[in-house]
Amino acid sequence: MNPEFIEFLVRTGALKFGDFMLKSGRKSPYFVNTGVISSGEDLNTLAGFFAEKINEVGPVKTIFGPAYKGIPLAVATSISLSEKYKIQTNWLFNRKEMKTHGDAGAFVGKLPEKEKEVLLVDDVFTTGGTKYEAVNLLSALGIKIKYMVVGVDRQEKGKEGNAVEEFTSETGVPVYVIANISEAFEYLRGRKIGGKVAVDEKTYAAFKKYRDEYGA
Repeated sequence: MNPEFIEFLVRTGALKFGDFMLKSGRKSPYFVNTGVISSGEDLNTLAGFFAEKINEVGPVKTIFGPAYKGIPLAVATSISLSEKYKIQTNWLFNRKEMKTHGDAGAFVGKLPEKEKEVLLVDDVFTTGGTKYEAVNLLSALGIKIKYMVVGVDRQEKGKEGNAVEEFTSETGVPVYVIANISEAFEYLRGRKIGGKVAVDEKTYAAFKKYRDEYGA
C-alpha cells in the first residue's frame, strides 16, 4: 500500500465519495478520476507515483496513454522518469477520431520502431473495457503492450472472476497497480484529511455493500 498516493488522490479530488453511475452500468459509492488533476504541481506529483512503479518493474522505451485521461499521464510520466531516474522514454497516445489531413493517423507521439512494445498507463481498472480496446488497437500495428500500470484497481468482477486477472489471462499483459481500493478504504476509514474524515461509517458501509455485489 502507498499511503501518500491514497491521500494525494483524496486531497486532489481524484478519489471522491458519493453516488456515481459508471461506464460499466454499475452504481458506485466512489469514483476515481485523475482527469480532475489539472495543475502542473499536482500532475507532476501524480506522474511521480507512476514513474516510481515503472522504475521498480522495469522501463519500456515507449509509454502509451489511452485517450483521454491517459494522455497527460503518459506525457508527465515520461518527464518524471527522465528527471527522477534519468530514464529516457517516448510517449504515445491515440486519437479518438482518425485524423485525415496534415499529420494524418490515429496516433500522436512516437510509434516504436525497433522494439515493438509499449507500457500502458491509466488511472483506474474497473472491467478493463478501454484496456482491451488499446490492446486491439496496438496489436493491429504489431505493437505489444509489455505491461500496464494503473493507479487504482477497483478489484471488480469481470465476466466471471477478477477483472484484472481475466484481462491478463486473455491478453497476456501483466497489470501492476499502485493501490487497490480495499487498501484505500481501510486506510481512509475514520482518517482525517484536510480537516475532515475521508471515509465515515456510512460511506464505508456503502462500499462494503458494493464490494459484496461487484467485488472479486
